Amino acid sequence: MNESVLSAVVTTTHGPVRGRVADGVTSFKGIRYGADTAAHRFESPRGPAPWTETVNAFEFGPTAPQDHPDEAVDRADNPFLRMIGLTDNLPESEDCLFVNVWTPGTASQAREAGDPAPARPVLVWVHSGGYSDNSGSSPSIDGAALAERHDLVVVTFNHRLNVLGYAQVVDPLAEPDSPYAASGNVGQLDIVTALEWVRDNIAAFGGDPGSVTLVGQSGGAMKISLLLAMPAAQPLFHRAILQSGTASAGTAVRAQTPAEALAVAARLRAAAGLPANAGPEALAGLALEDLMRAYKSVATGMTTFGPVVDGAIVPAQPFSQESVALSGDKPLIMGDMDTEASLFLFTRREEIEALGRDGIVERLSGAVGRAAAQRLVGAVEDSRPGIGPYELAVRIVSNALFGAPARAGARARAAGAQAPTWRYRNVLRTPAADGVLMSPHELDVALVFGNVDTAAGLNGGTAGARAVSRLLGAAWAAFARTGSPVCEEAPDWPPYDRDRAVLLIGPDPALAADVDGPVLAAVAEAGAAGGAGESPVDWFTVLLP
Repeated sequence: MNESVLSAVVTTTHGPVRGRVADGVTSFKGIRYGADTAAHRFESPRGPAPWTETVNAFEFGPTAPQDHPDEAVDRADNPFLRMIGLTDNLPESEDCLFVNVWTPGTASQAREAGDPAPARPVLVWVHSGGYSDNSGSSPSIDGAALAERHDLVVVTFNHRLNVLGYAQVVDPLAEPDSPYAASGNVGQLDIVTALEWVRDNIAAFGGDPGSVTLVGQSGGAMKISLLLAMPAAQPLFHRAILQSGTASAGTAVRAQTPAEALAVAARLRAAAGLPANAGPEALAGLALEDLMRAYKSVATGMTTFGPVVDGAIVPAQPFSQESVALSGDKPLIMGDMDTEASLFLFTRREEIEALGRDGIVERLSGAVGRAAAQRLVGAVEDSRPGIGPYELAVRIVSNALFGAPARAGARARAAGAQAPTWRYRNVLRTPAADGVLMSPHELDVALVFGNVDTAAGLNGGTAGARAVSRLLGAAWAAFARTGSPVCEEAPDWPPYDRDRAVLLIGPDPALAADVDGPVLAAVAEAGAAGGAGESPVDWFTVLLP
């Protein structure tokens, strides 16, 4: 075949790029949307230098730095990462601002065929990994099947993470004119820049810039929660889907205050061997390896470095009254998996079983008080009679980190947003790990993209997984196209309003009213008793032996 059959060229605002054509989909990988960030570390993103020669967009760009510089990571050889389909071994670099596009056909391909210019809905996936890890290039989120089956343009991208994307190195309130004032939010500003690229270029790829839907799971959903609270992002998307990761006040993944973020930066300077009064230039001038070593010694989780409510870029916490008013015109879907935390706790099952029910109460009591602990454990036991210690712990952590924030966000939206909100809980069970995973975090990602076989180690490749994959793909595509997820696969899914309707997504979908409501109320009460909002309960640490 000649090159014209195998490839297609699109001229972007920065220069021409060539993509590959295969199985009815044209893919463009590694298109530059921003300049190398190394020379302007901790500063707002800058546009790339334009180019005139056609660039082959055949390979993904580098991922954002995230691994320890002294510890080799082979994702393809890691059983856990292989199970969930995160097996890409791409190089890491501060030069990481790249976007990927899958389209059933570009505007130029349509012209060559004598067809009208396409204007397909655009689905932009914001990758997971908290604020610290992962990329838009993993096999589980390859957009080809989703684009082809549902006639969508699918976009993924990389952006700065962890210390490079979310380290507040100066006080944004005291030094608003510093080039580093936005440093705690430059990861979010990278996302805004990627969305600006979509606005300016996606029509040439066959997409409609007036119909952009954001979708993200876990950390991706957290980042979208922040985008819903950012004025600069509002014109750039039209609806959003939050899978298993709602960030809001009172949760462990809320945006930090400037004081909290500056305290983390102080620990970072100390870990890097810098004086306490060292200016931001000292951190910006460190070798990447030294900076990453310091970051790894300071970070206690995937959200140690995260977005900052600075009064400007992020004026208020996500799902606050102010934020709901800002983005209340955008339809929203929010939901979670039934037993999210099993993905993180299943390797500790025997230890948790040995701890027992009373041991779980004791551990919780130390964090939230005995009364709140007993009410929470009792609520879970009432909802699942005969439940053992392992599942008890899984459901407490799952509902605390995922279910309760989703419920609170949906209620805030129902009370203050003009556009509807839909809520779901995914109850698909996987046979993986002898069934102890139940309905884990990450299970739904490959299913949304129609890549069941890519992550069959997690979903089991079962008929149920394929049925849920069909439902998710169809519902998300319907939402991207019409602003409602109602479709043939999910015909009865009312918005979350006074009836608190929740769609239970599984091989046999069904509606429930305020699913696990007493448990979620008890979780919220326990979180408040434990000081959530100022110092949120670390639910994993509390319960792990």
